[in-house]
Amino acid sequence: MPESPSHFLTELIKEENILVNLPVEEHTAVIKAMVHNFVETGLISKNHSSTVSRLLNEREALGSTAIGGGVAIPHARIGFSDQPLLAYALLKNGDGFKALDGGPVKFVFMVLTPKDDDALHRNVLRGITVFVKNHTHLKALSGCKTPSDVKSVFADYA
Repeated sequence: MPESPSHFLTELIKEENILVNLPVEEHTAVIKAMVHNFVETGLISKNHSSTVSRLLNEREALGSTAIGGGVAIPHARIGFSDQPLLAYALLKNGDGFKALDGGPVKFVFMVLTPKDDDALHRNVLRGITVFVKNHTHLKALSGCKTPSDVKSVFADYA
């Protein structure tokens, strides 16, 4: 892991895994779109997509991964990769998640981490949490129009 808790955002989230203004807002549709993006960009196989969707939705059923402040971090542990996989979606309205604070969710970080690496899983979630606790970061993300804009925010602030 890089030294800064949030520095991995610039390294692990590729521009092609950044979705801006998805045409869907409901949490299962957002997760489906993000998993489909992982398949389209070769991060997971089509064979693994239904498993990943099921794991993410099962985790969401345990309790909302919408942590408040406009942020959701759907996450799952997977057995077919030894590297963390990340995607990001910026939603227009943010009314499709059941956030803990009751507010809209506009910033979605989808995280898949290796099943047997607890420390990596905690570090990735911690890095995202540290990043999103800063309102300046979220304000900068909310103004993004393209995946390149988002990637620049991660590079500038992580």
